[in-house]
Amino acid sequence: MKNLFNTGLLLALLVSPITASAQDEDLFSIAEDRMQEIKAQKTAFLTQRLDLTPAEAEKFWPVYNQFDKELEANRKEMREASKSAKKDDDLTEAEASAAIDRDMASRQKELDTRKKYAVEFKKTIGALKTMKLGKAERDFKKELIKRVRDRVEERRGGGQPGGRRSGRP
Repeated sequence: MKNLFNTGLLLALLVSPITASAQDEDLFSIAEDRMQEIKAQKTAFLTQRLDLTPAEAEKFWPVYNQFDKELEANRKEMREASKSAKKDDDLTEAEASAAIDRDMASRQKELDTRKKYAVEFKKTIGALKTMKLGKAERDFKKELIKRVRDRVEERRGGGQPGGRRSGRP
């Protein structure tokens, strides 16, 4: 859930500069453009962190893109289920039990996807680089969140990016 929250927060922050008067089509295209830019940055970051050779990259990226597509589809299902769910206070015992079961099924589906693609990644880039992949993905996410926070702080007039405001612990 924390991962889902961070992703949602990140997406919300990325599209927040868009004005309220933007049409729905414009809103989608701007967000999509920004997402494409982030994906390109992620590709460069992971390629560099994993030290992929051109031959490895040629084999790896189609597999990784399919992996990412499957994970995103699972996350989208989770978001849709979360949106349509009642607030925790309004749930019956049976509804709460069903919600827990759906959450566990989604988590299991994500794990199954990760296991399936770990086999594929080992075939394309080897076990050592496959191990490095998870850390590289987490590092990219941390860096992206840091940049978003820095931009938000700059817009608020909060001082230096990456630093703390004066007077704050």
